[in-house]
Order: sequence, then C-alpha cells, then structure tokens
Amino acid sequence: MINIAKSCRYDTPRRIAGRLALHTLLIACVLLPLAATAQGGSRLERIKAARTITVAFAEDAAPFSFREGGQPAGYSIDLCQRVVAGIKAQLKLDELKINWVGASTPERLKLVAAGKADLECGITTHTLRRQEQVEFSLPVFVDGGGVLVAKGSPIIGLPGLDGRKVAVVRGTTTGGHLQEALKKRSASAQLVEADNRASAMALLDRGEVDAYIGDRGVLIGQAMTTKTRTPEWTLLDIQFSYEPYAFAMPRGDPALRLAVNRALAGVYRSRQIEDVYGRWLGRFGPPPPLVQAMFVLNQIPE
Repeated sequence: MINIAKSCRYDTPRRIAGRLALHTLLIACVLLPLAATAQGGSRLERIKAARTITVAFAEDAAPFSFREGGQPAGYSIDLCQRVVAGIKAQLKLDELKINWVGASTPERLKLVAAGKADLECGITTHTLRRQEQVEFSLPVFVDGGGVLVAKGSPIIGLPGLDGRKVAVVRGTTTGGHLQEALKKRSASAQLVEADNRASAMALLDRGEVDAYIGDRGVLIGQAMTTKTRTPEWTLLDIQFSYEPYAFAMPRGDPALRLAVNRALAGVYRSRQIEDVYGRWLGRFGPPPPLVQAMFVLNQIPE
C-alpha cells in the first residue's frame, strides 16, 4: 500500500508550479511549429496554391543561362525546367507557371535569401560562405576558373598575369580564386570589376585590360557568340579554381530541397542529362571526366 500522506508531502506549491511550467513549455515546443506551419505553410504549399514558382536566373552566361529570343535558355535553364516539371508532378498540378526573374549572381542570391525567389538557376558556385545564406541543390555542373586573352597575347600562363590588369565580373567568386592562385606564385594582378559579362568582354576588346577571367565554359561560349573588334581569342590552357555549380533555394525548407534534389537525381538516373549536355554543350566535346563522374555520383536512388 502506498503511503499517500508521505508521497504528497513532497508536492509543495513551488514543486507543483515548476511542473506546470515545464509541461507548458513542452506543449509550446510541440504546438508552436505546428501553428507556424498552419499560418504560413511550406513553400511547396504556397507554390501549389499560386500555381506559380519564381525562378531567378542569369541572363548573360551562355551556354548555361541566358536569354534567347527574349526567353530563358541554356544548360542550367533546361535542367531547371525539368526540376520544375518534377515539382509540378509531385504537387499533382495540371499547370505550374514559371515566373522568371533575370538578375546578377549577388542579386539572385539576395532574392533567394529573402524568400522573393523559390529557386535560382544559373552558374552559381556552391560555397560554404554562401551556404550560410541559402540552401544548395545537388551539383548540376563542375567548371573551373579560366583566362581569356586576345590571340597573340604574350600571356601564356598564370605567372604572366603578375602586375597585369584583369577584368572580372563583380560579385563572382573568380577574382578571389585568381588572387589566391597568384599568391602561391608570389604574384598578383590588378582586378578591374565589370557590372556584367558583356562589359568585361568589352574591356578586353578595347584593350583596357590584358585578360578576362571567368568560368571556362562561360568564357568559351562568350568568345564564340560575342561580336567584337577582335575576331579571335585564346583561352589559356589553365584552370585555377574549382567551381561546382548548384541551384540555390531559401534556407529552412527541407521539403523544397528534397523535391529539387529528387527531380535532379531522376534526370541523372534516367540519363536525360546526356540530352541536356548534348544540346547545349555537345559542340565543345564530350563531358570532361570530372563532369561525367558528377553525373554518376548523383544518381541517388529513391
């Protein structure tokens, strides 16, 4: 038999009040997240209700992300459209409109971080510093920093950039990576920042800089498609950085991140990625070994 009086003597008003406070706190921890979900809903729920997804993209990064006939086009855009199709199927929607927003890399990341864009598709390098502000998808491409010069330039390697003026697009990771690479060789370059890739190319064309640095794939595409006074360019046979591209998303929404990664993994598993690569990058040759490995390693099973 339990001695009721002996057991109850420990339940002083202070102890009872403490227990009630603890129970209240536990209930709040459970109910508050549920209340927040009920009020705001997940981003996927809002996308479903609006039947619209807002996507920020790069307008001047051919052949990955650019405007063609006024419409977004390119390797990254093609992949992004397949991701949106996967989200549309997951949400069981008959139609999912894409609201495209063209912007520079810093602007795209700000739009995503502020929740004004649901997804970002372009040539954004996944870095840990950027991951403090946004989430990133599975990788969609692997590139590296390159150097474009006029044909006949005396610059043949990284040491040749020492003391030279070098154009770089403002807000990208390329400039910092170049200086790090040069520092290891006890050299440095004078970076001249341009607002966009067309402006950077114009600086090189007018002879105001000695070289133009950027991701190799984009430099090749730009050199092949831009009409300039100098008809021929040379892409130096060097790669001074590692640039893993990925799609950015707002932080704190694992359901959206999973939906995006599920769609990308499906593209890799089904080998649709070969069609995407062939359409936009096939003229440059087969995928480099590192890119091929990326396609295989991200065939994540369901």
